[in-house]
Amino acid sequence: MRCKFVMVGLLLISSPIWAQSAFGISRGQSISTLKIVKKFDSSLYSVIPPAPNFEFESYTVLATPATGVCKISGIGKDHDDDAYGGASQSAFERLESALEEKYGNHKHYDFIRNGALWDEPREWVMAIKQNERFFASFWDAEESSNLPSGLNSISLELLATSSSSSYIKLTYEFSNFDQCKANFSKTDNNSL
Repeated sequence: MRCKFVMVGLLLISSPIWAQSAFGISRGQSISTLKIVKKFDSSLYSVIPPAPNFEFESYTVLATPATGVCKISGIGKDHDDDAYGGASQSAFERLESALEEKYGNHKHYDFIRNGALWDEPREWVMAIKQNERFFASFWDAEESSNLPSGLNSISLELLATSSSSSYIKLTYEFSNFDQCKANFSKTDNNSL
């Protein structure tokens, strides 16, 4: 009887239901189980996730055959005609609040570089585009975030494509990311 209990326990622990996931895609999930839209290179894919979020219009995963999925990013919709950054900041704050509720402590950065050329309020998004302004939040062990086992970090960033158009990028990095990087290096070195 004890042997059966141990087997059932092992099945429950190793079940993908218990694995950490983002947008419905789990850490270590096999590439073959994903709905692939486009393959960019040997490890970067555009996918359709099982659990999309309204703010994001596309999703990418980093995965290798050996490690499965090790990183997933949601790429947000463009907030156009928003030079002051009001719409994008509101969307960012909604997501940040939801993530804070789920994962707790985080570090928020909101600063403009000293001597920035684009420092007027109407140039808020342009400063983001020119890498003179940084607006992002991070959840990880250093911030004492409440991340489940299997999840290393979460980053939420506001980025820009023009002086008045910005978008949000949300990235989950799983605990198998270092293994993925080792596989990338091996693949790159094999081409030499």
